[in-house]
Amino acid sequence: MTNLQEIAQSDDYGQFELKELYQATQMLLQDFQKTKTEPEKLQDILDHLKKRLEGQAAYPLAILLESSQLGIRHQLQNEWNSPMKQRQLFLFESLFFQFRGKVPPTIWNQICLNYAEVLIYVGRSMDGMHVLEQMVEHENDDPSYQRKEAERGWGLLFYSTFLTGKEEKADALHKARELLSEGAEKITDANGSALYADRLKLAQKMLGEIGPVDITGNYKPNFFEGREKEYRDWCAKQHLLLNPDNEVDPEGTMKLDTLRYRYKGEDKDRGVFLEAFMDSLIAEFTAHREKLYDALELDKTEPMRNEQLKTVYRESFSLFNKTAQFINHYYKLEVKNQHAVMQRIWFEEEHPKNPLKPFIRDTKNSALKALYWLSKEIYGYERSESQNLAMIRSLQLRDQMERSFVQVITKQDEIAKTGELRKHQMTQAELERLALSTTFKARNALMYLGFADGMEKE
Repeated sequence: MTNLQEIAQSDDYGQFELKELYQATQMLLQDFQKTKTEPEKLQDILDHLKKRLEGQAAYPLAILLESSQLGIRHQLQNEWNSPMKQRQLFLFESLFFQFRGKVPPTIWNQICLNYAEVLIYVGRSMDGMHVLEQMVEHENDDPSYQRKEAERGWGLLFYSTFLTGKEEKADALHKARELLSEGAEKITDANGSALYADRLKLAQKMLGEIGPVDITGNYKPNFFEGREKEYRDWCAKQHLLLNPDNEVDPEGTMKLDTLRYRYKGEDKDRGVFLEAFMDSLIAEFTAHREKLYDALELDKTEPMRNEQLKTVYRESFSLFNKTAQFINHYYKLEVKNQHAVMQRIWFEEEHPKNPLKPFIRDTKNSALKALYWLSKEIYGYERSESQNLAMIRSLQLRDQMERSFVQVITKQDEIAKTGELRKHQMTQAELERLALSTTFKARNALMYLGFADGMEKE
C-alpha cells in the first residue's frame, strides 16, 4: 500500500498530520468517484477530520470534503432532488453564511468556488455567478481565486441554455468561451488548467451548433442621463435588471427591463389573464427595486431609511408567493389560493412531507428546477436533517416585521443583554444586506420563471 492508503486504512488517525489526513480523504473520494463504490473508511476519516478541525479556521475544509462525498452519493440516485443533494446545498449555504469574513481568503475562496459549482449544476447559474463575485483577491497566488473568471465562464455556458434567442445565446457563449480560454491558459495549476480546457471544448461545440451569428450588430444603446443613468447603472451592477444580458455584460447591456410574457395558445381569456399577471409581477418588482435604491441613497442617520429598507425586505417576500400563484395558473394545478405558496406548491396536497407533483418531479425544464431549488434556500429543505441559520433568521425577521416590530441598532451598546428585546433587534448592516439579497432573489425568481416559460413554449 502507498503511504496515503495506509493512512486511510489506519485505526488511529490521531497519529497523522492534518495535511496527510486531508490528502488521504481526497484519495478516497477520487476512488469513490471512479468506482461508484464508497470506500469503507471514508466516513470514519471525515468524522475524525471534522472533530479535529472544530473551532479552527480550516474547519470549512472538512465540510467541503463532506459535501464532495454527498455529491458523489447523489450521482448514484435516480432522483434529481435526493436527500444528499439537499444536504449538500444546505452545507454550502451554512458555510457561506457563517464563515464570511471569519476565515483566511484562501479558505473563503474555496468555499465560494465549490458553492458556485454546485449552484451552477442544479441550474441556478445566476446565483452561482453571484457567489463568485464574493471571492476576494489575496496577495499570495491563490489557486481558487485563479479559477474565478473561468468558473464564471462555466456558469455562462449553463446560463446560455436558458436563452431562446439565437443572438442572446451566442452572446453568452462567446463570453463563456473567452473566459474559459483565458482560464485554460493562465491557471498555473495543471489540473485546473486541464479542467477548463475540457470545458472550453464544450463551449466551442455549442457555438458551432448555433451557426454563424453577427453579434457585432447587436448594438445596445443607452439614452439615460443624470439620476436615471445612475439608477440604471446601479441596477446593472447589482444584477437587478429583468434582462438576460445583465449576467453576460453588466456594463455594456442596454439597461432596460426586457422580461415579458406573451401567451401562446387558443384560450384567449387565459392568455389575457396570464399576461396581465406577469406584467403586474414585473411592475411590483421594479417598484420595490426603485424604493431600495432610494433608501440606500439616504443618509444612514435618516430614520426613514431604515423603514424603507424594512418595507422593501418585507414586501419582496410577497413576490415569491405571487410567483407560486403564477405557476399554479400556468400549469393548471388548481391549488386553492391560501395553499399556492412557494414552499408548498411543489408537493402533493401542498404538504412538504408528501412527494413532488408530476409537473416538477418529471420535468426536463432546468429553469423550473432552478426555481424549485431557489425556493429551498428561501424556505428550507424538506429532506434535510437541519436548516440553515441564515434562512431561519431571515424568515423570523420577516415575520416580526409583519406582525410585531424590529429595532435597528447601529452601536454595540444598543444590544440588549437578555430578554425578549434582543430577539427583535438587527444591525443596520444586516438590514441593508437582507433587503438587497432578498430583492436579488426575487429578481432571479422572476427570471427563472420567464426562462421556464420560454422552455415550455419550445
